[in-house]
Amino acid sequence: MSMPPITIAGAGIAGLTLGRCLTQKGIPSILLERVSSSPRYNYGITLHPWAYQPLLNILQMDESSFRERLSIDASRGGMGSISGDALLTGVDITPGTFRCHRGRLEQFLREDQDIRWEHTIKDIETTPQKVIVRIQNEQAVEGDVLIGTDGVHSQVRKSLAPDIRPKVLPFVVFNGKRKMSLDSFRDIMAPQMQGLSIIQCRQEDVVFQIAVNQYTTTYVDVDYTYSRAARQNDPLHRPDRPIPGAADIPEEFYAELQALEDLGQAYEEMFDVTKVRRDRLVHFLMRSTLGTEQEIKDLTDRGVLLVGDAIHAMPLLGGEGGNNAMKDGVDLAEHIAAHGPQGIRTFYSARYDRWKKGAEESEQRLANMHCPAKASL
Repeated sequence: MSMPPITIAGAGIAGLTLGRCLTQKGIPSILLERVSSSPRYNYGITLHPWAYQPLLNILQMDESSFRERLSIDASRGGMGSISGDALLTGVDITPGTFRCHRGRLEQFLREDQDIRWEHTIKDIETTPQKVIVRIQNEQAVEGDVLIGTDGVHSQVRKSLAPDIRPKVLPFVVFNGKRKMSLDSFRDIMAPQMQGLSIIQCRQEDVVFQIAVNQYTTTYVDVDYTYSRAARQNDPLHRPDRPIPGAADIPEEFYAELQALEDLGQAYEEMFDVTKVRRDRLVHFLMRSTLGTEQEIKDLTDRGVLLVGDAIHAMPLLGGEGGNNAMKDGVDLAEHIAAHGPQGIRTFYSARYDRWKKGAEESEQRLANMHCPAKASL
């Protein structure tokens, strides 16, 4: 007897991985995603073998083909090379670790899936027999269970477990993107990047990061991040800013950039205040989330399970949120295949300690990488 479709809220890494693995195992699923199907996430993320290798095993795909397709430098025959010596995060870098283009990863994971785009959740009703998800267009989707994979701002979590709230960590983080001509990148950036896709350095408590998002035939898309611990009465630390306020960049940030000295050539280029003012900048908040075991149990008793950033989010710097989201998706697909939809009630118990440890370690890595130290430039 075939299983009824599994309802999944969110078509990010966790939801897409779960849906793709369920499909591979002959189990139908429906993914509800609030945004349109337009391509998004034109940036690189670091992927580790412990996260993507189990996915490849289910998909029966070899590692070389995966990396050749999804590496940020795949267009020029690269494999997303990364070196732990060039990073301050403290994350273990193994030979299989690489920089993956997130947009292309999600496009890859979307294949053969039933994704309902522009389906914003209006409310959720749980009964002893089923979970009913009502959409703002007045449609409703019913299923035996609901899997919430809708990220750190999870609507499922807000609706059913509002007491589980992300906390904002005391760090200041700004991220920018810039397109550089191939000649400029080769002359200015390449000597310091030495063929790597991401580099970091520290000057006192400030960390600078430069990462390649992708290469095209005419330009290189580059991403850069400026981060430090929050200071007393810090005008740049705005933990309560609204989500749309991410694009509001205070003048004090540009003043900090103007005061920088003795940066290496690549960093001087990327953090030149005149050029930064012309870039697309975003103020990031470093968030983490972890519900208690009882809170998670209460949800699963109602037929709802949260995974990935929806329940154990990690800060963007020093965290491994994308990797853990992928691992959750693979593990949950295996669990449902073995125990059926009602198996969600036992899924979290064997993983909670790992989720908790991961959240704690990610916060500690974030603090460690910003400890005042002799400049690493």
